[in-house]
Amino acid sequence: MSSILDDQLRLMALKQYGLIKSIKTPDISYADLKLILKNTENETIKELAAEKLLKETGIYDLYEVDLKFILKNIENETIKQLATEKLQYLKAHPRLGWSGYLARAHRK
Repeated sequence: MSSILDDQLRLMALKQYGLIKSIKTPDISYADLKLILKNTENETIKELAAEKLLKETGIYDLYEVDLKFILKNIENETIKQLATEKLQYLKAHPRLGWSGYLARAHRK
């Protein structure tokens, strides 16, 4: 319950600052970009958030579910292509993705 409230408070703060301005902030967090992407109806804002997620977030920081969400909810073909490429890379290199990260963490 508290995480839902935290997300709502963060989203309110981002909206008050301005979603586009927030997205363009160099140090916006991955969690904030996902929050904006999943909670806005404005296509331009969705595209900006998705593009920043795909271009500035490491391949290992994006989950398969996030990439599929972007593919399903974004109309921009360039952004879809970026998401598809990252998804294909993760599927081709499963040991490098999230499951690989967990496996490596448990080996130590």
